[in-house]
Amino acid sequence: MSASRAPGLTASVPYQPVASSAEIEGRAPATRPSRIPTAGARNAAGDAAPSMDAAPSTEAVPSIEVVPSAEVVAPAESVDWFVAGENENVGPPMARPRAAAGALFFDEEGRVLLVEPSYKPGWDIPGGFIEPGESPYAACVREVEEEIGIVPPIGSLLVVDWASDEHTGDMLLFVFDGGLLPSDWRERIRLDMNEIINCAFTPLSDVGEKLPVLHARRVRAAAGLRAGHGGAGYLEHGYLTPAAPAVSSAPAGAAQRTEATD
Repeated sequence: MSASRAPGLTASVPYQPVASSAEIEGRAPATRPSRIPTAGARNAAGDAAPSMDAAPSTEAVPSIEVVPSAEVVAPAESVDWFVAGENENVGPPMARPRAAAGALFFDEEGRVLLVEPSYKPGWDIPGGFIEPGESPYAACVREVEEEIGIVPPIGSLLVVDWASDEHTGDMLLFVFDGGLLPSDWRERIRLDMNEIINCAFTPLSDVGEKLPVLHARRVRAAAGLRAGHGGAGYLEHGYLTPAAPAVSSAPAGAAQRTEATD
């Protein structure tokens, strides 16, 4: 016997087929009692017939347990888009730039310390890539010690530079202020001679001759902000962004931030 389901319920009730008019007319008339038994009446065997006024039976009637249907939709769970982003087919695309950090150290003549790596052409500032779970500042301190063998005090952030190309992808470069490196610290410099094979203090006007174009632009922008006491700056491909000063709501005559020049 098939069963029909009421919406929202899992209990089943027997399906009752509906007979056609022809089937109903062809059926024999149902047998009906000749009379309704009354109190005190007896049947053909002489036994007392059941009274219509008799107390109802106390026999337990099986109950049907009604439970919510499994088709009820559960509340939607919240989505962690950071985790979902691990699967490129789920959630919005997320940027995953590589990141590096370094420091600018100066001598009394205002020259900047550059290092010569063994693994790539050109020079660079002391620093390197940030490791997983490491902060940019901690990476800067670690890389300076690994490359030139000293752990001098390192100051605040000068610039963060965003750059991207088809070869290296997206990059974030953090440059911190190493400040003036006194002679006693300079005398302690020990190159590892594995990754770094040379170092030299170089005038800012000459950094373009030793550094790649984007690196030189970043160093000059950071040095310019440091000299102007303008605080940290945001760069894109070494250019201060936005290039023009933002409209200020400060009163007329208020001091404006000195911008780095290219």
